Amino acid sequence: MANDSGFLAVWDSAHRRASAEIPDSVMEQVRRNWFDTLAATAGGVADSCTQAALQASIADGADGADALRPADVALVLGAASHALDYDDVCMLATCHPSAPPVAALLALLPVLEQQRPGLQLKDIFAAYLLGTETTLRLGQWLGFRHYALGFHATDTLGVVGAAAACAHALGLPREQAHAALAIAASSAGGLRANFGTDTKPLHVGFAAAAAVRAVLLARAGANASDDVWGPAGYFHAFNGGAPVEPLPWRPDTQWAVAIPGFEHKRFPSCYMTHRLIAGVLALRARRSDAERAGPVTIAIEVPKNGLSALKHPQPASGLQAKFSGHYCAAAAWIDGRVELASFADAAIPRAAVQAQMERVALTERGNAGESLETAPVHVTLRGQGWTDTIAVDWAPGSPADPMSRDQLRGKWLDCARHGAMNPDETQVLRLLDAPLQTPASDLLRPLRQNLLSTIKEANATER
Repeated sequence: MANDSGFLAVWDSAHRRASAEIPDSVMEQVRRNWFDTLAATAGGVADSCTQAALQASIADGADGADALRPADVALVLGAASHALDYDDVCMLATCHPSAPPVAALLALLPVLEQQRPGLQLKDIFAAYLLGTETTLRLGQWLGFRHYALGFHATDTLGVVGAAAACAHALGLPREQAHAALAIAASSAGGLRANFGTDTKPLHVGFAAAAAVRAVLLARAGANASDDVWGPAGYFHAFNGGAPVEPLPWRPDTQWAVAIPGFEHKRFPSCYMTHRLIAGVLALRARRSDAERAGPVTIAIEVPKNGLSALKHPQPASGLQAKFSGHYCAAAAWIDGRVELASFADAAIPRAAVQAQMERVALTERGNAGESLETAPVHVTLRGQGWTDTIAVDWAPGSPADPMSRDQLRGKWLDCARHGAMNPDETQVLRLLDAPLQTPASDLLRPLRQNLLSTIKEANATER
């Protein structure tokens, strides 16, 4: 076997751990991550990127979504899951870890039903667990340099993680699983330059679809090289040729869903905006009605690299506004909330918000030793005769400030309404409550069908 920097050996160990008994506390986090991801997907079913993915996947003369192959379904569901930029985040790798494997596993469900009819919910959750672990440890290996080079890590990392999840769910033998990972690595892509356009959420679809194809190709006998994980492979290519660092993944490493955990978004915008939004809202709540009615200046100081994704200081659309610290701060102050409606195109040109954006200043500290995840965001407001400031250490929805069950439920209902999807929460709530021995198909097939049917109906309405 070629020199693989130890990656495959540790991956094999993680694969075995995912096949053994998984602690209840870890499974509880997995349940919440699935629920949160499906909520975000429900909200994105009618979005332009989702509809474009569907139309591009339907063969001429075919009967809509019913004709889609698994990789096509992965593209469509992946785009929907990230359309609102509302899916979970983990700063261990500066990416959205859940959307690619969830979309890929749902897309592969008919194949799994045929190949492994006895699959239980715990088996799907274990596959997802291995997928997100693979994604995040690869990202930890590459470090922030990968993101700084211009790559969208959710795609470049997520395609390998989603392939790991699907390979595990299908029960591929070791050699085929390794081939699937290497094939997926050759499909990795995604550029941050496309943030603020339909292509950013399509990156998740690209990752999920390529992962499904990689696994099916490996199962069909396509081979690949373990050199992908060697000195001149994936790490070298995606880290700008920097020397290969030691792999920071050990067989006894705790699952990343538990430590450091994932961040569930309370605001449907880029995660880099969340602490500044929380800071503005907290300061606003302290002020009187008269002070809120007067002009204010907003000064925001973020850690090093904290502005890397906020590329639209003057957004022209709701999608661009998700990546605008200026807009998010102004909307939080003017409206007292930041929600799905905040990013409707019609919300952006409002005179009050535009005027407030001119009074927002964002600066980035140069402290190289700070952690982007834990270093505080400082927000200072100045009005007529008063000044107030706050340091925000943790974003709402982070493990330090987790969403309650009612908040997760509220997110589902809000997203379902936004996507014009049947808001009945009975099916999706079972994800939080069903025994782990529940047949996976009984629980996931109705959810998958509901999502695809709504996407198809939205497509027919538009046409």
